[in-house]
Amino acid sequence: MVQPDGKVIPDVIEYANIRGCQKVVLIIVDSLGYSLYRYFSEIGDTFQNIRKLAGSGMVLRCQSTADHTTPAIASIFTGYYPTKHHIYATDDIYRERAKDPANPKIQTILEWAHDAGRRSAVVIESHGADTFLDRVSEVFGIPDSQDIIEYDSKITDAAVQALESKPDILAVHLRAIDRYAHRAQTWDELRYAAGMVDENIGRIAMAAEKGTLFMICGDHPIHAGEKWMRSASKTWVEECQGQLVALIISMP
Repeated sequence: MVQPDGKVIPDVIEYANIRGCQKVVLIIVDSLGYSLYRYFSEIGDTFQNIRKLAGSGMVLRCQSTADHTTPAIASIFTGYYPTKHHIYATDDIYRERAKDPANPKIQTILEWAHDAGRRSAVVIESHGADTFLDRVSEVFGIPDSQDIIEYDSKITDAAVQALESKPDILAVHLRAIDRYAHRAQTWDELRYAAGMVDENIGRIAMAAEKGTLFMICGDHPIHAGEKWMRSASKTWVEECQGQLVALIISMP
């Protein structure tokens, strides 16, 4: 890759090297703020699979580059801040490539891997998936749906299918927490969505080969903050205001 804005985290590299990392599965969990991660990790079995993964690895607090999904995910994929990659909506990818198709600041880690002879795969919403066509080894696009639980289940099915071809790097985007954050009214509803995300991550982890490094990260803290912050602690509010998200690194 061309030198990005982001910096390598030595602890992650050391962890991966010691354990003989051969492949990587990157799972972006929409709205997995650091406070939300801590809350559901400490309450019951909501994050049973995520907690197990974290227990054999490490959890880092990271600052999101944006407070909305598309620019934040573009930063995760490219390593650049939104002011550099200029991708604030999916259609911006097409515009930026039309302006300068060779611009490395809009080329994702999946594309860099593909160009280097590695097998890469992506499982995301259909419109976003189309931007990867002919640029990575396998592209799985899932049509958006009002039933976000069913949508995430289909994303997970496709991720498990993608792992059958043994990609060197697989990227997946799960959205249930974010959708429920906007539409739900109670913590029980949000807990349900979080539990379903955890179940899907467990399914993906079970399907992965030995030697696979999991990177599970949030793109931005929870939306609809005022609704959820009324009963939140001061620490939680501060972490949301600081746009802190969770990054779990694990080789199960």
